[in-house]
Amino acid sequence: MPAALEAPPVSFASSRVGVRPYGIARLLSRATIASLIAGCAISLVLVAMFPVDAAMPEWCNLSLGLLYLASMGLMGSAIVAHALCWLPPLTGGNVSIGAAGAWLYRAWGSRFVPREKIEAGWALRDGAGMRIELQLRNGDVLSAAVATPHEAVAALDAAGVDPAHRALKMQLGSALVSLGIVLAALVPATCVASMIAVAAEMALHLASVVTGFLLFTLVAVSVPLALRLFAPPLVVVGSDGVSVRTGRAPWFVTFDQVERVTLRATDILLVLRDGRSREINTLGTSASRREALYERIAAGVADAHGPRDLGARLTALDRNGRTVEAWRAALAELASARDDYRRAVLSRDEIGAALEDPHASPERRIGAAYALAAADKADAGARVRVVVDTVAHVPVRIALERAAEGEIDDAVVTAAIAEQARAV
Repeated sequence: MPAALEAPPVSFASSRVGVRPYGIARLLSRATIASLIAGCAISLVLVAMFPVDAAMPEWCNLSLGLLYLASMGLMGSAIVAHALCWLPPLTGGNVSIGAAGAWLYRAWGSRFVPREKIEAGWALRDGAGMRIELQLRNGDVLSAAVATPHEAVAALDAAGVDPAHRALKMQLGSALVSLGIVLAALVPATCVASMIAVAAEMALHLASVVTGFLLFTLVAVSVPLALRLFAPPLVVVGSDGVSVRTGRAPWFVTFDQVERVTLRATDILLVLRDGRSREINTLGTSASRREALYERIAAGVADAHGPRDLGARLTALDRNGRTVEAWRAALAELASARDDYRRAVLSRDEIGAALEDPHASPERRIGAAYALAAADKADAGARVRVVVDTVAHVPVRIALERAAEGEIDDAVVTAAIAEQARAV
């Protein structure tokens, strides 16, 4: 983001600070599964090659044993890593957050997290106090207790993940919920896979080892598929609205479309102006995270419902039924006329305000990005990069980025508007 928009650095002493190794836990879990799959597959191959146990070379048994031993070691490490994720930091230290990133200084050493590795952040109520969490791109979470709400806001601002600068991106649920989904899917997946494998063996006269391969493959594919379909959602809350990504039916609503928001025991309910509703499943999510997500959505809805005056002159940025060529020409003329008091329609600041207004239509924001690019492409690119980080709806992000490069593509603009129109 441009230097003028950077928040001043903040430093504070934290009674509990640390990094929860979600990324490492996820990596170890995947490595455990991969090693077990490899062990099962190798076992099936060896059974096919050596039907009689006595004929199997000793080195095969030894290698297979070492592989399973490594799998057990990875499984134990994954369990420990997940346990560390569930435990809050137990020791304190000093934290410094600035334009370059975040520094943690503790008794046994320090750690630096570059700004580009910080993906999202939020403030949570922690008993009688508060803490901030900065989610890193590898899945790890930097957690630090703060003294006051003001200190939490300042820390998020310095990290560039406050609502004005970055969309909130929060993965709901927990490792325990994911484990429950896997266990719930394992029994029916195994039963169905067994029936398919037996039917294939009888119809095609497959060898038993081939049937084993088929059974193993079907179970290995169906369980991750169930996890993908039924896992808790990824929620992105931008300045424009709420995007919920699930394995079944991802959806998006603008704040203008939401009448009210209600926090419930296992979900967040969004009641729309047209009477319909959307539910965000928060099963397995901690109460503090659920409340932080609710407050962010509620603040966006309240802001959308508040009084605002975009000004009639901003309609000059709209397409207004024109062809793309005519729209481009009008926007270019608008940009070139900005300093001519006899023809001035909008100042550059007014165009920039339209671009940054989360309640403006996607068409208007695209027009503003193109007009800024026609006047100064470098400045437009910098301003659009800041705005794009706050936008939750992907088609609009793409259209804004293209417009900032001096391009308005009819298909891209149509997709952005159409996708938003049918988001509910």
